[in-house]
Parts: sequence; structure tokens; C-alpha cells
Amino acid sequence: MNKQERLFLAIGGADPELVARSEQRRRNHWLRYAPAIAACLLMVLTVFQIKPLWAATPDIVSPGTPGPGVWNPPEDEEPGRQELILPEGGGEIGTLRLLSWAPQSQDEAVDFLIYVNEEQFAICEEDGLYSIRSISPLPEDFPVCGLDIRHLPGTAPQEAREEAEAALEYSDMTHEELSAALPGSLYLRSGGGTDWDSEQAELWFVEDGQGGTFVLMARYFLEAEEGLGQRFRDMVSSFRVVSLNETVPEWMRSLYETTERLFPALLSGDLSGVSDLLAEDADADAYGENVWENISIASVDYAPDDDRDPHSAIVSVKHRLNLEEGESFSYLTMELVRQDGQWRLSWSGIEK
Repeated sequence: MNKQERLFLAIGGADPELVARSEQRRRNHWLRYAPAIAACLLMVLTVFQIKPLWAATPDIVSPGTPGPGVWNPPEDEEPGRQELILPEGGGEIGTLRLLSWAPQSQDEAVDFLIYVNEEQFAICEEDGLYSIRSISPLPEDFPVCGLDIRHLPGTAPQEAREEAEAALEYSDMTHEELSAALPGSLYLRSGGGTDWDSEQAELWFVEDGQGGTFVLMARYFLEAEEGLGQRFRDMVSSFRVVSLNETVPEWMRSLYETTERLFPALLSGDLSGVSDLLAEDADADAYGENVWENISIASVDYAPDDDRDPHSAIVSVKHRLNLEEGESFSYLTMELVRQDGQWRLSWSGIEK
């Protein structure tokens, strides 16, 4: 595969003419920035504690009007109550993924959902950072591309963005109007240059409803903006904060409640209290012993087969058997089926 073919693959199947686009057009559209400083985005290190990226000059876009990224109280609900509204056409973006930071019984848990095109991307969690990456890895000499999501409890969106902006070192700044993919969020853009492989970053700061912020950061290189960049924006546009204290679809509430009963029972090796949640001929397997007392839950990932009226869902509980440093994570994977409005366990097992 030659350089042009690898570039075509990296930009996400965009028209091949994009590869041969004139560099002059790039100069007309982008400012000529100074070379990137060091090899990291200082803001990411100091504010979000994500792995080093790059230093660059930001383009700032003012926040839009409230939209899909924030809660909108329905007119027929009592004051103070809000409703989770799933995005129309979300299934066209990808598969609905519900991500939980901690078991629902913990008050500090703040969950979110996002649609992921699982034919092209995979999502994983590590130390509270959710990363969406291409299933087909880019060549080693290409810049990092992906969408990262991190939660900042106790930090308001405006504060997070101000700290991020202040942490960046730059000589010029443009206020060119770029439309944010997630209305209602705060937005920041950082560009590392005008070459085809110059690193780009777009960041969205979303209120979590509890005084904190979700930060979504899309990374790609300039030539991939109309391919990977647009795909990341599509996924960002589907992002929602989920609070079970508010109005959510009944199937979603039931899925959470059923899961919260099932996985402690499976990990404790005692299903006597959840017999009503087992499907006929269910294959319920885990460790075969009680490990619940020595377990640490990192995240819970829900993937229903439909975002409006699901019939099944795969739930993955990421956990560690003890808190000793170096112990690897395992996954309790469960398939749940929805029968007469009730979720029931079809099968479960442990994966490394």
C-alpha cells in the first residue's frame, strides 16, 4: 500500500480527490501557525490528565443555544423534572452505548450514552477515560486519531474551558465561526498547522447536571477532517448525560435495575435471590465461587440491539478481583433478553 492509499484509508473513505487537494486552498482556509511546541497539548496534561498530545493554537467558538447535549424539561412534566430525549436518527450514526462510571447505587455515579459506529470503531475504558478508536489501526507514522471522553467532577464547563484555554501557549488566535456538533456545550478548537498531517483537536465541555463536566476531545490530522473528523462529530452529536433520577425510557430504567441485581448475584455465586430474572434455560456462569467481597467495579457498558424498543442487550462489567497493583481487569459479560417488558439473563461468562 503506497502513501496515498494509506492516506485514503485514514481519512475514512473520503473522495480520493481530497488527497490531491491543493495546499494553497489549505492556506486560504487555515491560519499559518507557528510549528507545534513540544509534543503535547499542555491543556490536556494540566486539566484533563489524559496522555500527552500536542501544543497548538486554538480557534474558539462561542457556545450555541441549548440543544441535544443538555436536558430540556418537557412541558407536561412537573417543575424540576427533565426528560432524556434520544437523538432522532441516532441509529444511523451507530450502535447505542450506555456507559456507567460506577454501580448505580453509588451517589457519585454519572452516566452517559453515545452512539458508536461499531463497524469502524471500538470503545474501551481505562482509569475513567473512555476512548473510541478505529478498528483498522492507522500506520505508525500517522498522528493519533480518536475520540476521548473524560468526566471532571466538581468542575463547571466554563471553568474547564477557561483553564484549558489559559494552559495553551499561542501567538495568534482566530474567532472564525465553526459550528459546534453539540449545541448547548462549550467548544474549543486547536489546530497544529497547515500541513496535511498536522494534528487537530476539537473539544466539547458538557454540564453533567451535578456541578461537573464531561470533556469530549476529538483528535485527527488535517487531511482527515472530512473523513474521520466528521465521523467523530457525528458521534459527539449523539452524546447525552444519563440520570436515573430523571425521566428516561422505561426499557432503560428496567435494564439498569435488572443489571444491578444480576451482576452482584453472579459474582457472589448465589442466584437464589434473582431467579425471577433468569430466562428459561439460562446459562448463568461466572467464577463459580463468591468473589464479591474482594472485587472492584471499574465500569458497566450496556449495548442494546435497538435504541427505541430493544429486544436484547449485551452488558459488560469491567472489574478487578483485588486491589493489588498490577492485577489485570476481567469482564463479566451478560446477554439479557427482554420478554413482556422484563429483562432476563440469557447467558453470562467471564472474559479476560
